[in-house]
Amino acid sequence: MDALNKKSVLIIDSDDNVLSALSTGLKSRSMLPITAKDGYDGYNRALKEKPDIILSEITLPTMDGFKIAKLLMFDERYMDTFMILMTNNIENIDADKISSSGVNGYLGKPFKFSDLIKKINEVTSDNE
Repeated sequence: MDALNKKSVLIIDSDDNVLSALSTGLKSRSMLPITAKDGYDGYNRALKEKPDIILSEITLPTMDGFKIAKLLMFDERYMDTFMILMTNNIENIDADKISSSGVNGYLGKPFKFSDLIKKINEVTSDNE
């Protein structure tokens, strides 16, 4: 049985196409997608829904992915939540900033859906 089956995944991205594509892909893997279009909404959805995994774009309206990560990843209530940051601009992101944000991993966009699933499996199996 797939270890990711029935896991809830909060996707925070301002691009409707990304939200739609990732939601469809995750549903096909029997995962439960939750979506948010900006950082503030994403943060509030995370508090309310307490997803198993959060996929967040770094550059977001209202609150960026780093801020969301710092608010959640250092909160005891969310220590069991895995978080992966995504960005179109990975070569310009400071590696120290990523590691100090408390996230479990990151992906440069564009990426193949299979790469996302591989990254999710990697971070959830490394940390369980």
